[in-house]
Amino acid sequence: MLDQKISALLTFSLLSAPLTLPASVSSQAQSAVSNISSQRASVRRMKEQLMSTPVLLPMGTVVGELQEKWQFPSDHLPIGMTFDDLHIASWNVLDVKYMDWVMEKDSQGLKRSMIGEEHVLIENSKLTVRDRHVVDLILETLSHPTHPRAILSLQECGKPFLEELRSRLPDHFELISHHGDAVLLDKRRFAVIDAREVAGVFSDAPHRTLQDIRIRRLDNGQTIRLVNIHLPGDPEKPGRAEFASYLKQTLDPAVTTLAMGDMNFNELEMTEALGQSLFSLYSPYPTDIAPFSFQSKAIDHFIVYSPNQSPVVLNKPEEVMTGVDAMVALLKGAPQLMTARVAPSPYSEDAAGSDKLYQLDNGMLLSLRWYADPKLSLGDEISWVKQGNGILVSYEGGSVWLRGDFERNSFTMP
Repeated sequence: MLDQKISALLTFSLLSAPLTLPASVSSQAQSAVSNISSQRASVRRMKEQLMSTPVLLPMGTVVGELQEKWQFPSDHLPIGMTFDDLHIASWNVLDVKYMDWVMEKDSQGLKRSMIGEEHVLIENSKLTVRDRHVVDLILETLSHPTHPRAILSLQECGKPFLEELRSRLPDHFELISHHGDAVLLDKRRFAVIDAREVAGVFSDAPHRTLQDIRIRRLDNGQTIRLVNIHLPGDPEKPGRAEFASYLKQTLDPAVTTLAMGDMNFNELEMTEALGQSLFSLYSPYPTDIAPFSFQSKAIDHFIVYSPNQSPVVLNKPEEVMTGVDAMVALLKGAPQLMTARVAPSPYSEDAAGSDKLYQLDNGMLLSLRWYADPKLSLGDEISWVKQGNGILVSYEGGSVWLRGDFERNSFTMP
């Protein structure tokens, strides 16, 4: 694709040379001029199409084995949002039965982390030090000084953990649990209408269940539907598409739906599964590390349908729970600084003559507006780091953010 673009741009460069015609121009020459003008317009459209729609990349980066740096009791981070003045959170707390993935296989590079250090049974019980630490953090987030939770969904809850949580839960909270999933509700704000455990959604895992709960707000009578989900994670199976289909088929247009949980697929994959629908997906930051590849990824999400189109505000890590901000920083990783030099290029202006196109010696193409053009010269070195869906380019005397088409290695000012 890059070769095709370069060829087209080469053609454009030749077409953009000034033309001098005699006063008397033949119809053949006029036709040629018209054809050149048409080609120029085609090249301009091509460039606009290539540069205006960047290829989106998922959150996260290769973080390697974090080991002792990971000072958190689960391999997932909690996420939070505020919706209609309700503070809501979701967290996969890591069931003790999956600890062999951490301690024996060391699949995520966390064997020597806090997870491993606290995997110690408390005397005369089946509860671990880590389980008790997780309960401590849950109680903390329920009474957070600025964002106390009205709703908290949990995944991968073992029985000893749930017993400990239930015994220490404040009286005004209700715990609804089904097969390792649980939802905590503030009874001062909600009444439970019904709480169902739904099976048969996933063709490859027919016994995998989800929680489908309806609650009523006590202040205004509004009905809210909560779906707590831990999706099957096999990318070769249709689990994410089947879950999206379940949400669409069971949607009540008059009722707010809040789905949340560990969905095992990143924000782009889940957005693709939802397709053209009335639901919106929200993913605040990377929450997990992929086994063996040690790449951070965002796989814990909120999916929202609001008949009143109420806004969703994603909470900052420190607004959710102590220690989450430092772990998010680890999963985001330090930006990787890259450098390259301006290479010889046969093209320098686009069809409108207002932008500058630069080719670097690594094959990258940069398009800069005339008013921000740093006037780069052959051999000049630039550096850049990936930032969102583009790159932040630095050069002698300044910097500029360019929207990116990472697949075609082309970047342009927005």
